[in-house]
Amino acid sequence: MLRDITITINPIGLKVRAEIGTTPLEFFRSRREELADILDGDPILCLVNNHTRSLDLPLMRDCTIEYLDTRRNAGRRAYARTLALLLYKAADDLGLSVKIEHAISHGYYGVVVNQKPLPKDTVATLKSRMEELIREDCPITRSRVPSSIAIEHFRTHHRRETADLIEAQGKFYVTLTEIAGYTDFLFGITAPSAGCVPLFGLENYFDGFLLRVPDATDPNKLSPWVAQPKLFQVFSEHISLISMLGVEDAGPLNRKIREGKAADLITIAEARQERSIAEIAAEIARRHREEGLRIILIAGPSSSGKTTTSMRLRTQLITNLLEPHAIALDNFYVNRTETPLDEYGEFDYESLHAIDLELLNDVLNRLTEGETVQMPTYNFQSGLREMRSENTLTLGDQDILIFEGIHGLNPELLRGVDHTKVFKIYVSALTTLSLDSHNWLSTSDNRLLRRIVRDLKYRGTTAEGNILRWNSVRAGEEKWIFPFQENADAVFNSAMMYEFAALRPQAEVALAQVPEISPAFPTAERLLRLLRLFEPIELKHMPPTSLMREFLGGSSFSY
Repeated sequence: MLRDITITINPIGLKVRAEIGTTPLEFFRSRREELADILDGDPILCLVNNHTRSLDLPLMRDCTIEYLDTRRNAGRRAYARTLALLLYKAADDLGLSVKIEHAISHGYYGVVVNQKPLPKDTVATLKSRMEELIREDCPITRSRVPSSIAIEHFRTHHRRETADLIEAQGKFYVTLTEIAGYTDFLFGITAPSAGCVPLFGLENYFDGFLLRVPDATDPNKLSPWVAQPKLFQVFSEHISLISMLGVEDAGPLNRKIREGKAADLITIAEARQERSIAEIAAEIARRHREEGLRIILIAGPSSSGKTTTSMRLRTQLITNLLEPHAIALDNFYVNRTETPLDEYGEFDYESLHAIDLELLNDVLNRLTEGETVQMPTYNFQSGLREMRSENTLTLGDQDILIFEGIHGLNPELLRGVDHTKVFKIYVSALTTLSLDSHNWLSTSDNRLLRRIVRDLKYRGTTAEGNILRWNSVRAGEEKWIFPFQENADAVFNSAMMYEFAALRPQAEVALAQVPEISPAFPTAERLLRLLRLFEPIELKHMPPTSLMREFLGGSSFSY
């Protein structure tokens, strides 16, 4: 006998009755007009009792539902994941094998295995097949199967890394995703059918292709294409290294950790980073000798490892017979009453215009001309900038200044300073490791996990608090950092091939404390599932100078 259930629609709190077994998608379509105000287009997935669920999941008891579209991070991930599934299906139909490696240029870069450079007609053919699947609105289904069957399936289809990943979970059952006879393992939920992702782009990009997705602010247009050759080069170099070592995916990495080879991987990763920092320091020293370079600007998003990078760079500069001085941009803040306000009427200390640009440029020009300059100090209690007679600086022949801050790559920061005297470094965790050939890892997730571990240990901020602030942090990065990445003279990749395994022990404990009723819970739940795909690495294997120690603790540097 059929009976009704009560569905509460969040965030508006609307309570309605529905037939048991109704899916969230069926319910949405029956109430489309009532729900139009809370969405910008159709939903991609939903939260059921604060757990991320597919729109075709039958509802069997009273529950709350929150629909998610591409304005939400989870919705954008699901949209991109659905497009990737269509791409994998299209490639399979054509007898090809493709891999998406990382995000770049507001899209996702991938390669067709054994096709470099990639013929233009291959990309056009793949795109055409994806468009057919969308026009046909092919259903996308999920089913739980015994892990042993899934492992055998992927080994038979030459996807050993996927089979290893499933085997490492140690579970009896695994969820697989299917479309038009094609089966895959995806980390996360897709839309319920191909017709839900009508807007996309697929075009040739370097030796592979770029999968383009809708803009985060307007689902009716594609994200604008941005040229990022410097970032792409750094990604490529690191992919070459992990491929040579055979640890480009989580499965092979886990196998090496189980075999007791974690220390070897850590040693290689640390040596690669130190070499990169040494090369940057050598270039700075050369430009100091030949061009009179005096100022280093270091910028990067949250938890990119800027502080440790600055300290290790300082050490390398000293070995090049230079004398570095760290200067805090915070000391050049305007007085609090002159600080610009954000959209909520709060002081916006992240704004470029919170800095007294005229004073900063004047001080730097005078310093680089050899003058003795009185340096400002910002008093955060009074909100006033102070000038103290004892706080002066004179640059000697081998002295060089290091500024670390979010605006370091913004051309407006030092508009009045001779550009030949300035060297800009962009630091970020450009994650190149993948779960397997069809599941890439997010650099944003990497940095968020670092931040969660560090802030719980050193700042008293919980994982819940960090997750809830993350969208605001990311918005600031999109406005003040990411548009200027390609202005850098050097790009330093702070990501470690082993770091998800290293972060797991501490991050797992922090994330497990997020309450199920919290708005942060869906993200915490997803990150926990992600971390549990990696074998943990013990802290003792990492040297005290490791950049990872900035987050995990035990560093020989003072922060």
